[in-house]
Amino acid sequence: MVKDLIVVGSGGVDIIKLIEDINSEKKIYNFLGFLEKDESKIGLDIYGYPIIGNDDLLFDKLSHCAVINNVMHTTRIHEKTTNKLIEHYHISDFPNLIHPEIDLRGVEIGIGNIIYKDCRFSIGDKIGDFNIMYSATVGHESIIGNYNLLAKTSVCSRVKIGSYNLIGNSTTLANTVRLGDDNEVGVGSVVMKNYKNGYHLLGYPAIEIEDFVKKYMRKNLNKKI
Repeated sequence: MVKDLIVVGSGGVDIIKLIEDINSEKKIYNFLGFLEKDESKIGLDIYGYPIIGNDDLLFDKLSHCAVINNVMHTTRIHEKTTNKLIEHYHISDFPNLIHPEIDLRGVEIGIGNIIYKDCRFSIGDKIGDFNIMYSATVGHESIIGNYNLLAKTSVCSRVKIGSYNLIGNSTTLANTVRLGDDNEVGVGSVVMKNYKNGYHLLGYPAIEIEDFVKKYMRKNLNKKI
């Protein structure tokens, strides 16, 4: 049975290609279009799919639809939007959007995840809810919490990632590393030791960004900080 699908938030247009790829062999979703809180965008067309109204359509006209949360200004805003959809609009159908080439054998996965092409998972991995992953590779027996964004990230074996982390392009987390919640890891970094909550990391090996800047200035400007 084909299911009507609506996407909340029109910023991440890559999701169109993902839905089309999912439907390429057998149509699973009837993608109706986007919802936006910005009234000036309503009526616009995004690569053939309309912005049909604001979220209030979920009260009645679109109450039967499966819903994808595509709002990702920050990981915490992603969570806030999900909570509003659940508590205010009483949405309960949050499917995973997973590219058809992804092999999830031996992987536990929650709900509401958006997983794009070229992601790779391994036996024993556990993925939580409402994560967004672009070209991520996850080693065996790793655990990823909720509301994380991983972009071209290499997660080695037996790594544990908490929730609300923003992990930049070409980043690596070494074997058995523990990363807590609300961390940001900059582009090209290599995380080689454990960090708890609220860090801004950069470099190889990754360190707190303020320490990275001081290290850079000492090396390149010959200054005492």
